[in-house]
Amino acid sequence: MVTGRCLCGTVQWRAEGPFSPLNHCHCSRCRKAQAAPFATFTSCARDAFEWVAGEEAITRYASSENFVRPFCSRCGSTVPQVTSSGDRMRLPAGSMNQPTGLDAGRHIFAASKVDWHTLGGPEESYDAYPPGMEGVTPLADTPRAADTEQRTGSCLCGKVRYVLSAPFSVVHNCHCSLCRRARGAAHATNGFVPIDSMQFTDGDDTITTFTLPGRGYGQAFCATCGSGLPRKNTQRGIVNVPLGSLDDAPGRMPDDHIFVGSIADWYRIRDMIPQYEEFPA
Repeated sequence: MVTGRCLCGTVQWRAEGPFSPLNHCHCSRCRKAQAAPFATFTSCARDAFEWVAGEEAITRYASSENFVRPFCSRCGSTVPQVTSSGDRMRLPAGSMNQPTGLDAGRHIFAASKVDWHTLGGPEESYDAYPPGMEGVTPLADTPRAADTEQRTGSCLCGKVRYVLSAPFSVVHNCHCSLCRRARGAAHATNGFVPIDSMQFTDGDDTITTFTLPGRGYGQAFCATCGSGLPRKNTQRGIVNVPLGSLDDAPGRMPDDHIFVGSIADWYRIRDMIPQYEEFPA
């Protein structure tokens, strides 16, 4: 049995195996929904799944005719969903409480991979769905190169849009358990800009911000679709921008992997950028 929960702990669940192979999806809808370079899911039989708490707090957004993306309405974390077949539950691997024991799985829709991410984890990779796997065809576009020094971003439903007028000072791939749980993914990729260089141009009244009590950690997200969005830190004078929310390419690669001491048991780093057990000194 495995258990899982959202970032704030309102939504909790448990599931029994056997679990399907992990799928790391690089389509643009998954990137936007989870504000990460890719989303990672496994699945179990529907009758082997149980909501433990907080099902009433879930908001469900239909990103296409046959695909619904649920999230915690309090903290924005991706939570499990019924598959289009109706007989299985799709589980966001990043929100699991225990090591899964699953192998590295496979990359799907790798043809849509962003150029600022190096494929990690499994060797098996498919440009679209692998043989024998079917589903709603995701949007396969990748972030475009910016026409100007400004870069733009948005949520999945398009209600919230923003613009950045300064380059990122630093970009981290963060493997801490909080980032994994917040995104429901293998890790977060966050860039940082001065607070006065990010402006929301649409939908700022649709944004919900959640902060963990006593931790200072949190995330901003669209209340309609749950997509992660830039979060202002007024005390430090910076904005944390999840790169998965960008419409344009960020113009740089991540600087490092941080908190690799907390890396998911099913994920392997394949690139050569620096790694730090916690935060770099």
